[in-house]
Amino acid sequence: MKNLLHRFIATQSGALQHLWRGSLSERRTVPLGREAAPALRLKNRVGCAAQRDGAAFRQAPSPQGFVYAVLALLALLPVVAQASTAPLPGKVFKDCRHCPEMVVLPAGTFTMGTPEGEVGREPDEGPLHEVTFAKPFAMSRYQITAGEWDQYLKETGITIPDGDTRPGRECINSKPRYPQGPRQPAVCMNFAEVSAYVAWLSLKTGQHYHIVSEAQREYAARAGSAGPFPFPFDEGTDYSIATHANTYGPTDGYSYTSPVGSFPPNAFGMYDMHGNVYEWIADCEHSDYVGAPTDGSAWVEANCEALQIRGNDWGEAPVFSRSGNRNNIYPHTRGDWIGFRVVRELPSKG
Repeated sequence: MKNLLHRFIATQSGALQHLWRGSLSERRTVPLGREAAPALRLKNRVGCAAQRDGAAFRQAPSPQGFVYAVLALLALLPVVAQASTAPLPGKVFKDCRHCPEMVVLPAGTFTMGTPEGEVGREPDEGPLHEVTFAKPFAMSRYQITAGEWDQYLKETGITIPDGDTRPGRECINSKPRYPQGPRQPAVCMNFAEVSAYVAWLSLKTGQHYHIVSEAQREYAARAGSAGPFPFPFDEGTDYSIATHANTYGPTDGYSYTSPVGSFPPNAFGMYDMHGNVYEWIADCEHSDYVGAPTDGSAWVEANCEALQIRGNDWGEAPVFSRSGNRNNIYPHTRGDWIGFRVVRELPSKG
């Protein structure tokens, strides 16, 4: 069982790998924060996987117990996964009615980072280096929507603490102050709360989901391209991308977030990769790519004080939307400008 647990941990969000490995080796509580405690209320509400072993949840006395229960259940999943054949790149699927819509991305190698001289380039975007994905993987083609997030909160009974105290920008019960429909991106959750959603989704579906790594996110955004964007700047402008993404100003048709999929997809079938809301990433903050993994995995270590984020949001300039642009925030941050996607592991070809 111990080997199976470590196999599962290796598939999960990078920033939690260190925490969970420490929990297993030292028998200590995983420091997910007070806001992770309501996850204990999942119990038998997380679908068939939890029903098979509801006792694990009933006996869980702490967030540590919840994490052990998640690991124990998910450790069984690789056996199930091998029974199916990996879908072909470009295939779109959902694992359940309220699950995110996933698209299969191909295996391949790409150059991560940006060249010197690219408009808006920052020092943390280099050096250029090749990253290889040995097999296909699936990513949510849209940012997780408010409707999908609300369903998660409904099924689990979890409540999200308020966040951000700026007038007009407050997050109240995981909702922004601006109008938000079910097809707009979910916002106002911190990293621990995203991690809890991913654990719930994995249990609900019997599949291995995790938070997107920085390499996976850039690979998906580039979709085979090598420049700042996989599309040209708007005709007759210097740097506008209003016909391709929701960024600063109403020129793109939106003053706040837009419904996901409002702009054209890229060559991989991914939407909103260059705007709408920033996205949580599994990697710790790093000042450059020296020593970065080359296999597409998340780059993490102990004492990770800040995490990378990717994308750009509705209130920032297009220069921050570049495929290779990097940003970072503290894990406890909640805001009306930050959301997330998920990745799902795929079985090997059968």
